[in-house]
Amino acid sequence: MINYKISLCTVCMNRTMHLKKTLLQNIMDNREYPQVEFVLLDYGSRDDLYPWARKELSSFINDGKLVYWRTTAPRHFHMSHSKNMVFRLATGDILCNIDADNFTGAGFAAYVNEMFNREPGIFLSPVGIGPGKKWWDVQGRICLRREDFLQFRGYDEKVLEYGYEDQDLKHRMITGGRRKMLIKPEPFLHAICHDDDIRIADGLAARKTKDMFIACADKASEIIYLQENNIAERFYVRKDLLRQQVSNEDCMPKYLYNGKYEMADNEIRLFRKNGEAWMQLYICPDGQLQSSDNRRFHRIEAGPLRENLLLQRAIYLGRKIFDLNKKSIHPVNPEGFGRGEVSKNFSEDIILTDC
Repeated sequence: MINYKISLCTVCMNRTMHLKKTLLQNIMDNREYPQVEFVLLDYGSRDDLYPWARKELSSFINDGKLVYWRTTAPRHFHMSHSKNMVFRLATGDILCNIDADNFTGAGFAAYVNEMFNREPGIFLSPVGIGPGKKWWDVQGRICLRREDFLQFRGYDEKVLEYGYEDQDLKHRMITGGRRKMLIKPEPFLHAICHDDDIRIADGLAARKTKDMFIACADKASEIIYLQENNIAERFYVRKDLLRQQVSNEDCMPKYLYNGKYEMADNEIRLFRKNGEAWMQLYICPDGQLQSSDNRRFHRIEAGPLRENLLLQRAIYLGRKIFDLNKKSIHPVNPEGFGRGEVSKNFSEDIILTDC
């Protein structure tokens, strides 16, 4: 049996509270496998990741078990780009994504090695989401050969936020003749449970959101989503979200339209992409909006409803790119992937990643 070099790769942006619980445990749980490499990418984290890593991880770095990479450029979390970057920095024959909230389980690296020795032309992926969102938090786990990562052009960086970047990569590999093998043993499928708001907290949508409003109806509700740089979106969701219990499915957008907006005095004017007038809204004294056809738009304050809408919007947009890639309409990452400037193991020297 070949002992492949296995790279267990983790990206962290402001998730150090999870990493403190998982990473050291993962290192201990895989210490028996001789050819394991832990790769940690600090993706512009603004919490205490850097001082914690310098204090707690130096011994593993000195022993050659872990490599700490850092980039300070990202202003928001770009899931696809960050995963491509950490895979580019890894040196293993087999590359595995391990989210910051994931426990590998004891002996995971040896299990991965055994699977890739036993079955040619495969990649590993977890079992599907079970009842009550069981295994939801390990769906980002994927293990593939380095040459397949390069051949299939990594995660599609057109997916800017949370959702479908891994399903898209897996589908392209299957279409290209690779076989998906499921990670079934329960010990390899554990993660820290957390609220959905953390999934999008540092994403592009959370950073660019300026305001959000909702007009409710019995069967559907209309959302006005105002972003920085005068970008506007209108989309529809299934229920009267202000009066009924909300599920993730209810918050999935339908018929999402893009445009621009202008604010003047007590009005907000929406325009289509082509500049055509789209909608006129009046700002009421209580801060709500009134449309010219007398519909009332209520402001959606920060909280579970806004977070759920942004999460489902991100998944919706990722799914659209996934569907386009299934039709092979556009090439994936034609200009390269995983590019950026990084430093290694607390050095100040800058290294360029390029592909």
